[in-house]
Amino acid sequence: MRGYAETDGCRRQFLLGYFGEELADPWGNCDTCDAGTAVDITHDADDFPLQAAVVHREWGSGIVMSVDDDRLTVFFAEQGYRTLSLDRVREQDLLTRA
Repeated sequence: MRGYAETDGCRRQFLLGYFGEELADPWGNCDTCDAGTAVDITHDADDFPLQAAVVHREWGSGIVMSVDDDRLTVFFAEQGYRTLSLDRVREQDLLTRA
């Protein structure tokens, strides 16, 4: 909820990304689009694209639901949604592709 409230990007893109869907261009009908802060964003990281199956050593198997410049959200069956720092994931090898 906090990520949605604090996003400078298109809110529709944010919500769809949270549920594993992708909207390529900003929707144009939300407050951030009206303010001009919403820009075209890339939802994939080369190493963790949307819908990629991943494994965390403590939380088990998960699916990448959204990727931002600095973080990604993964849904783990046992733990629910987790938002992780992309830099930390890479530096500490927190996730591996399944």
